[in-house]
Amino acid sequence: MSDLTDTPLPQTKLTDSSTFPDQSAFQRRREDLRAQLVAGATGAAIVECLTDLVDEQLISRYRNLIHHAGPDAVTDVPQCCLVAVGGYGRRELAPHSDIDVMVLSDALSNSQAVLDLSKGLFHHLWDLGFQVGHSVRSIAEALSLADEDLPAKTALMESRFLAGNSVVFQDFQNRFVRRNLGKRVSQFIQHKLEERQREYSKFGETVFLLEPNIKKSQGGLRDLHLLQWVGMAKYQAATIQELTNCGALARKDAMAIQEAREFLWRIRCLMHFETGRAQDILTFEDQERLAKNFGMTDQPHLLAVEQFMQQYYRHTMGLHERCLRFIDRTREFPLWKRLWHSIPSPLHEGYFLKVGDRLTVPSEKLMQVLGNPELLVRLFRLSQERGLPVESQTIDELHDYLEDIPNEEFHIPSVSRIFREILSETGRVAHTLAAMHRAKLLEKLVPAFARVRGLMQFNQYHKYTVDEHSLLAVRQAELLEKDQGPLGTVYAEIKQKDLLHLAVLLHDLGKGKTEDHSEVGKTIAQKTSERLGLTHEESRVLEFLVHKHLLMAHIAFRRDIHDEKVIKKFARAVKTPEVLRQFLILTVADIAAVGPDVMNKWKETLLVELFSHTHATFSGQGDFTLDEQDEREQVQEVERQLHFHGQPHGAGKHNEEFDQQWVQEQLTQFPSRYRLSTSPDRIALHLSAIKRLTLDSPLVETQFHEDLNITEYTLVAYGGNKPGIFMNMSGVLAALGLEVLDAQIVTRKDGIVVDSFSVKDPDYDGRPPSRRLERVCQTAITVLKGEETVEQVFAKGKRVVFGRPYPTGRNETEVQIDNESSDQYTVIEVFADDKQGLLFIIAQALVGLNLSIHSARIGKRLDQAADIFYVTTEGGKIEDQLVCGQIEEAIQKTVDAFLDEIGTSPSAEK
Repeated sequence: MSDLTDTPLPQTKLTDSSTFPDQSAFQRRREDLRAQLVAGATGAAIVECLTDLVDEQLISRYRNLIHHAGPDAVTDVPQCCLVAVGGYGRRELAPHSDIDVMVLSDALSNSQAVLDLSKGLFHHLWDLGFQVGHSVRSIAEALSLADEDLPAKTALMESRFLAGNSVVFQDFQNRFVRRNLGKRVSQFIQHKLEERQREYSKFGETVFLLEPNIKKSQGGLRDLHLLQWVGMAKYQAATIQELTNCGALARKDAMAIQEAREFLWRIRCLMHFETGRAQDILTFEDQERLAKNFGMTDQPHLLAVEQFMQQYYRHTMGLHERCLRFIDRTREFPLWKRLWHSIPSPLHEGYFLKVGDRLTVPSEKLMQVLGNPELLVRLFRLSQERGLPVESQTIDELHDYLEDIPNEEFHIPSVSRIFREILSETGRVAHTLAAMHRAKLLEKLVPAFARVRGLMQFNQYHKYTVDEHSLLAVRQAELLEKDQGPLGTVYAEIKQKDLLHLAVLLHDLGKGKTEDHSEVGKTIAQKTSERLGLTHEESRVLEFLVHKHLLMAHIAFRRDIHDEKVIKKFARAVKTPEVLRQFLILTVADIAAVGPDVMNKWKETLLVELFSHTHATFSGQGDFTLDEQDEREQVQEVERQLHFHGQPHGAGKHNEEFDQQWVQEQLTQFPSRYRLSTSPDRIALHLSAIKRLTLDSPLVETQFHEDLNITEYTLVAYGGNKPGIFMNMSGVLAALGLEVLDAQIVTRKDGIVVDSFSVKDPDYDGRPPSRRLERVCQTAITVLKGEETVEQVFAKGKRVVFGRPYPTGRNETEVQIDNESSDQYTVIEVFADDKQGLLFIIAQALVGLNLSIHSARIGKRLDQAADIFYVTTEGGKIEDQLVCGQIEEAIQKTVDAFLDEIGTSPSAEK
């Protein structure tokens, strides 16, 4: 393989405008660089050659413009120079990086000659296809800008002379150094750390993102830049080599940083060349392509892309930790604090030392601690108790040492006892476990953690690696301690929090194997129970929580949680109120740790409602029928709601009286399931609409639920025997861009249909405006009256699809029929890649199969939509296995045909 450091590219010297290459010639030179990179050239060589290429263009262009300058430029132009700043200044150009250039003058920045010079320079770069960040400033203006703007200061710190009057540049540099470097360093470092923290919040606060930004996510190139900026401010050392030479950076750290930098530079250049733009998001597609470029191949235990990403995480974690460690050493403290820290600190427990706000092991005690598993775990327990992080250097030493120590040495009662103490504490459990993971100590206690270190979850649902997700889930559970709602109450009531936190930590460790990860997890839980010496009952609970960790979400989001059979079956599986509490927190923490905003108020409400129904069953209060007293109280409350609130939103004024007799008569028309599961205010909304209903015109009511941030659309119409009402309503909602979360279909004895759809409107953050609500209602009515078809609504409202295909192609569509969950209904589950109109297509297929839809739940299963329908035929449930198979096949064919269509909306022929 060729290496650009050994075979430099030929240089072309440009002396006048006649020899400037055109855009195609310049592009050929870039393509030559690309070919050499793909063939194995280093990232460092590529960024150097790209920088030289741009330098060559700018310097030659500058000299040519000076040579051809008119007589008016004789005075001004010689007093200026051309300066590279920012990434271009530090010679780190990727193929599509911005080119940051400044024309610097000694006094005047607005003279016509200087402005003409800059125009000629920058237009040339634009013509060559570069994104140019440009400025024209006097020395005084540049220095003033550095005082006021932190990003500008760091860009100017990296200034590099290109052409022109070198005396002007030297004057600027001298004044900039005297004014900025070596002074107020602590303040500068603090401000840069705060700036970087804001970038973490935006681009990822963990190294272990599945699709990281290689420049701005944690552990990305910006961490390296931060280290360099701090080094320049503190030591006036501009490079990693200079920091090493002056003793500010250990040679071992410098080598690791340079290795990480080369890795990131190379993949960044490859990504820029491949996409033809400044692409810094390492997508799944990029990862697969780069894994091949790096020569990685699939292995029985690990895909090539997983190998590549593990290498990425190793480099970026090392870069991030070394950056923070370096910055810690450079920060200055007030005199009183330095004097206080200089006083010898007594050893904690005879082995551990507090240095500043860190906990470490003194050199004379290090070998004793390393050789004693109990002391190693005790170090982290003490860190947790005192709120003192273990010093990074100590963690690195433990990491190197523990790699070769057998796990069995840690499987002793005293170590297990301390580990359970760590798990029992609240507030710093996840923080402590994460530090133990960095030190490779956690995997000595839970060996399965070693296998999932940096293990990808190759789907677009999860945002983090398996190990990071597991640690984040523990953190999410801990955060519930401060929750003021029902989740906080449940968390506080859990007696064995160590068992809860252990289950959360273990729940996904079965991933990465060919078997079902829940089954593998059960075995891991069994082995962990044995190692930690859990009692028989504790082992049973841990195994259940890990093995069935998806069950509660499955029932809450895919089953009717007002069905007595569903609740009692779930209660039998859970067995005790304590396990139910642990199960709820585990489920919430697991969902919350998938990614930002995945856990929302809607999901929380469903989970808490399932918890409440099940808990009532344990206490003997789980009654799924209304007695006479309950019915009287319900009638009275509904009547009160009708009179107190008047006509609910969206219906207009009316003068009807709602007496108890009328309310009682109306409620008897509804099935008992409706009366049990529907709140009085919603019943009042529905009855108010029924009062105004006519045979020839359906009504659509709206109600926005502020606490859930969802809108409920309720269709009220005559037509109990008319098929397709649900199908058409769901089609309208999908065509208008609404995301259906839940649907309840109620057909009264008198044939009146009350179909409620809970939807999320992605076009609005919060309550949709009245014009939006009116448009949805009117469109639904128009379609239901036959004046317009769903297909026509789709055609008018086609939307841009912002998602992107999964790199391995479309997921397999899956249809499952469940006759066990409900006594009254057959449950049909459809798992398929999501697409605008999917719900409508499935509902259309169900109607075509002569099935009546009674309720629907719409959710997600990894990268797929999960649409669940409670259905019946004319004879009730679908019991015939042959018919069930035919239904599954028919739905799957319909969905596959729809997903394979080009476009985003259902075909008019369907």
